[in-house]
Amino acid sequence: MIAAAEAFAARGYYGVNLAEVVEELGFTKGAFYFYFDGKDALVSEIVNRHFAAWEQTLPAMLNSADDRVDAIVEASHRVAESYRSNPIARAGTRLSAERNLVGVELPEPFVDWIDKISRLLQEAKRLKQVRPDLAVRPCAQMIVGAFYGIQGVSDYLSDRRDLHAQLDQFWGLVLPSLRG
Repeated sequence: MIAAAEAFAARGYYGVNLAEVVEELGFTKGAFYFYFDGKDALVSEIVNRHFAAWEQTLPAMLNSADDRVDAIVEASHRVAESYRSNPIARAGTRLSAERNLVGVELPEPFVDWIDKISRLLQEAKRLKQVRPDLAVRPCAQMIVGAFYGIQGVSDYLSDRRDLHAQLDQFWGLVLPSLRG
């Protein structure tokens, strides 16, 4: 699975053909088709694993910090590190962005993140950790959109080597406006 994820992360949906994937996985075609109905089923498995990993780990991490804004910042860095080091995360992100090319239904990107960040910001508002007039949902959408834009630019320009530094710059600009 890791070899297939690395191929999809590097070359995208159209850049990977099934024969290459089968070879990179070390399967025969028969063995591959025993596990997957085809390329789209493999893509679905990779993207679903990417989403499932965060569903298992993020809620506990996000709720463990006393300061909800600090938890959001820490979550962004953990996700960034995953994008740097985890082929499933890189492939899942790229394939989610290429969802219109894939012939199967994939999980909806961004929406769950926006919901989670909105809940944390609403709680931060209740705890007086952010400005009382903060528009929670638009702010959460801006944070998620900025994160994905930052990671995409960092991927293109430096293979995500500067991703943490770019996030630090982003948070340095945004945190004062959140806290008031």
